[in-house]
Amino acid sequence: MTTAVLNVKITAELKEHLRHYAESNNETLSAATERLLQLAFESAEEAGVSEDDVDSQHTEEEVTPLTPKEIKALRKFLKKKK
Repeated sequence: MTTAVLNVKITAELKEHLRHYAESNNETLSAATERLLQLAFESAEEAGVSEDDVDSQHTEEEVTPLTPKEIKALRKFLKKKK
């Protein structure tokens, strides 16, 4: 199994709670986080939670590339910031 790095922002309180959980289960912070995430996904699947339940607003955005004119204006703007 390959591993990947996941950087997330959480509250200091949640991190401390996770650290205590990992210590009490003799696990690393990384191992405890991975195990808890896996359990959460399994619970969601068992409960029948679908993608629509999680993203009820369908927030996926349509991305269109910048036009040459927009790129030129952006470059000009960024040059002024230097």
